[in-house]
Amino acid sequence: MSNFQLALAVFIGTHVVIAAPGVRRGLIAGLSEGVFLLMYSAMSIGLFAWLIVAAMGADTTPLWAPAPWAYWVAVVLMPLAAVLLGASLAAPNPLSIAFVAGAFDPKRPGAVAITRHPILWGLALWGLSHVPPNGDTVMLTLFGGLGFFASIGMVIVEKKKRQALGEERWQSLAASTSFLPFGAIVSGRARWPGDARTLAGAVFGAVVSAFLLLGGHIWLFNRDPLSLF
Repeated sequence: MSNFQLALAVFIGTHVVIAAPGVRRGLIAGLSEGVFLLMYSAMSIGLFAWLIVAAMGADTTPLWAPAPWAYWVAVVLMPLAAVLLGASLAAPNPLSIAFVAGAFDPKRPGAVAITRHPILWGLALWGLSHVPPNGDTVMLTLFGGLGFFASIGMVIVEKKKRQALGEERWQSLAASTSFLPFGAIVSGRARWPGDARTLAGAVFGAVVSAFLLLGGHIWLFNRDPLSLF
């Protein structure tokens, strides 16, 4: 097994195991929800960094030559993914996975007004948008695998959270949000989030996206996303 295959297996395996209701409840009971989320976030970041480094050093086989439109997919979707992830950094979310614990007010849902799953949507868009411009076996496995994992994760997490909360509580908390991004806002069930925490996170995500587009991506990963424009 290569370092990349091991990193991918550990990344996915640990997240699947920790997401199991019994394991998660046991860890929260022993650590408290705040400490659990802090440790979970640190673990995820560390494993993700290992996975990226392993992918960059792995042997690969070309599959297709990316066309100019393929780069547009990533350039258009990545800022949205970055803003979703940034806006959800400090947002408590009883309806999906979250980086922080805290009280959740369905009348002021913050980033959750955009979608019930801002973190998972951000990861899914990040992964799937990178598939077209990266035509080799390792990158297809990395980005396609993680994008698919995040997409399936939304369905699984939603089912588990709904069962845990009960239908009445779920409906109350989910009234001002939607599964698809911007669905509740377009339908009028929610307003654009205007709280300082969400706006600061969204700005942070936008700044990170601009940094990557304007030289950060080639500095970190030796690939320029604007190279064909």
